[in-house]
Amino acid sequence: MSCIIVGGGIAGFQAALSCRAKWPDKAVTIIDAEGETGYYRTLLPQFMTGTVTEEQLFFWKGTTDPLLTVRSGLRVVSLDRENRTLGLSNGESISYERLVIAQGGEPLLPGQLAGPPGEGIFTLRDLTTARKAKAWLETHRKVLVFGGSLVGVKTAIHLRQAGYEVTMVIRRGHILLRALSSEAACVVEEHLRQMGITLCLNAPLEDIRIEGGAITAIQAGGEWHTCDTLLVAAGIAPDRDFLKGSGLLSGGELVVSTALQTLDKHIFAAGDGAVINRGTEQFSPNTWPQAMAQGRLAGENLYAASPTTHRDMTSVNAMELHGLSMVILGPPVAGAEIIAYERPAENVRRELFLVGGKPIGGALIGDISAGGTLRALIGAGREIHPGEASLLKPRAYSVIRFREQSGRRQPLLLAP
Repeated sequence: MSCIIVGGGIAGFQAALSCRAKWPDKAVTIIDAEGETGYYRTLLPQFMTGTVTEEQLFFWKGTTDPLLTVRSGLRVVSLDRENRTLGLSNGESISYERLVIAQGGEPLLPGQLAGPPGEGIFTLRDLTTARKAKAWLETHRKVLVFGGSLVGVKTAIHLRQAGYEVTMVIRRGHILLRALSSEAACVVEEHLRQMGITLCLNAPLEDIRIEGGAITAIQAGGEWHTCDTLLVAAGIAPDRDFLKGSGLLSGGELVVSTALQTLDKHIFAAGDGAVINRGTEQFSPNTWPQAMAQGRLAGENLYAASPTTHRDMTSVNAMELHGLSMVILGPPVAGAEIIAYERPAENVRRELFLVGGKPIGGALIGDISAGGTLRALIGAGREIHPGEASLLKPRAYSVIRFREQSGRRQPLLLAP
């Protein structure tokens, strides 16, 4: 028997490689539903516009390690914990000694998009689909990106840079709804508009128009938006079908300990499909850095007598959006207090979210200085003092004003 990794994304590969490094006598097999594995999903927008070659997508191009095997194009369809076996889509049954579940999820297709597909409609998730989208885009230049996720924003920006006419339709709220406050999102939205991207916010999908077998328009928010290409970036849904009946799911979710261990000591989970139980709350960041960190730790913990705890529970993500730098330190939380500084004319907003005086998240947009220090303050889990909060302030000022809230209009005064 060997260690089996379900999923060939970054979490799965990190788990496999760290297991081989930590436990060199253990054989590891990666099973992935895609035909190809070991590539950067985050670079698919650049690949579709031709700024990144297909060869540059891949971070793994095979191995001479006789104890590391990759089996692609196979889906895991069942799990038998009692006999420690997995059922595969080709009818095969394989045994495992240890198991890591890191299969990620499937792209969401909301409303009418889940029906019979028309030409020119693509999800932004896998390389096979990205190849088809790239070929289609060569002769179809009016693009609508449906969804305000990070991959949707990046795709819209790269397409616009390549000269495409781009419209973004966001179903509810604002872009990056789970990552940014509405005020921070406004800064990014203004930047997109300055690039020439049309934004339609809080516009739920109502209808689609297919003519001659291809997409020509969608109706959202009471308006029709014409397009000849529709790229769907409405998020993902974790693929947990093969876990049904296994006893591992709680309320439909795969909950793990802070050591990434399920209730079965032989089974660990990492990445988009895992929900970490921290006692009083649950944590599922769904970021690329977290997937890497969790995969690495899961692989190291597989055979450990005392598995190590995953300590970095931040949702930090850093990116550059065509001249606009951004660091996401953690998502907004209902009821949190906000301290912030902004220069709207320069597309700058810097904010922290506080609960009980403790920073739990925030965002740095346009000016990402002190990002590492602010992340460390969040990780420390204690109240911050005015001197630390001054990391947000501009050099020429000594006041950071709270966002006005009912019953509180007092600014945070900082020492010189």
